[in-house]
Amino acid sequence: MSDNDLLAPSDHTITLPDGSTQTYHLRSLRSTTTSEKEADVDIANWTKFCASVFSYKPNPPPPSYFARHFYNDPQRDADLVRVLIHCPTNNDEEREHGEIVSSVRIFRRTLTAGSSGVVEAGGIGEVCTSPNHQRRGLSKILLKDALRIMSESSSSMTCSLLHANPEFRPVYSKVGGYQSLRSEWTVVPIQLNPLTNAKSGDNNEWCIRQANFPEDANQLHKLHMAYSENRLVTIQRSLQYWKEYVGAELGGALWVLTKPKPDSVDGEKKDEIVAWISIRPRGAGRFQLREFGVDKTMTSQNNKSVLTSWAMERLLGVALNQVGGFNNDDA
Repeated sequence: MSDNDLLAPSDHTITLPDGSTQTYHLRSLRSTTTSEKEADVDIANWTKFCASVFSYKPNPPPPSYFARHFYNDPQRDADLVRVLIHCPTNNDEEREHGEIVSSVRIFRRTLTAGSSGVVEAGGIGEVCTSPNHQRRGLSKILLKDALRIMSESSSSMTCSLLHANPEFRPVYSKVGGYQSLRSEWTVVPIQLNPLTNAKSGDNNEWCIRQANFPEDANQLHKLHMAYSENRLVTIQRSLQYWKEYVGAELGGALWVLTKPKPDSVDGEKKDEIVAWISIRPRGAGRFQLREFGVDKTMTSQNNKSVLTSWAMERLLGVALNQVGGFNNDDA
C-alpha cells in the first residue's frame, strides 16, 4: 500500500446510546502542497482546538504553544496530524471545513541506542477529543489509524512512544499494545545559598552564560552526540533540530560552561562549550532539571579533568540565580 493510500480520508459512523448516529470524517491537516494559505488556516484551527481541549489545566497552553511546537519541528508533517471532523449533515462542505473534534499527531523521530545504532520511531502526541464528543471511541479510531500509518508507511517507523497520565495508560495498552514504563523522578533537597552565590567562573579560564542560538548549535550538537546519543537510548538531535527546535524551546533557559579558545586569525575571542544545563521552575522553591551534559574529555589549563559534579554545581548555581523564583531560605 502506498503512503497516499495510507493517508486517504475516510468516514466513520458512530452509533450513540440513544440509537442515533453521528458521522465523522478522518483526514490529515492540509499541507502546503495544496495551498499554503489553506494549510495555515487548517493548522491554526487545529491549534485552537487543542488549546480548547486542554483549557482545564491550571496553566492551560495557548494556541501559540501548539503552533510553536509544530512549526519549530524540522520533521513536521501536516499529513501526520490526523483529525476527525464532525459532519452532522454528512456533506462535503463539512468534510472540508467542518469542526475538528478529535486529534492525534505522529512525530517522526530517530532513537539512538548507543553502539547498537539507531531506530526510526513515531512519537504520539496531541491526543485530544472535544468534551462534547468524548466516550464515542474517537481517540481509538485515530490511534489505530496512526499505528497503521507508522507500521505500513515507507518511512519504516519500527517503534512508537508517548507520554501519558496513569489514567490513560490502559487505553493505550488496549488499543495500541503500548507497554507502560513509569518515569522515575528523584526529588533532591539542595542548599540554594551556596549554589546561587557561585561565581560564573573560578577564574578567567571558565565562564557561564546563556546559550546563544544559532551560534552555539553546532557545539551543543556535537556535545549531545558524545554525551547522550553515543551512550544512552535517547532522541537523536540533528543540527537543524538544535537550531530550530531546541533554540526556540529552551534558548532562554539553557546555560553553558565555556573555556576560551586560542585567538582566531582575525583576533576575535571565541569560547568552547564544555557543558550545558537547562532547568525550569516547578512551583515555590522547586526546579526541574530538564537536561545536562558535559564533555568528559575536556581539560583545564592546569590539565585537570572537568568533573561532571563540578560542572553541574557551577551551572546549576548560575542558572538558579538567574531564573529566580525562590527565597534565600528555600531548600
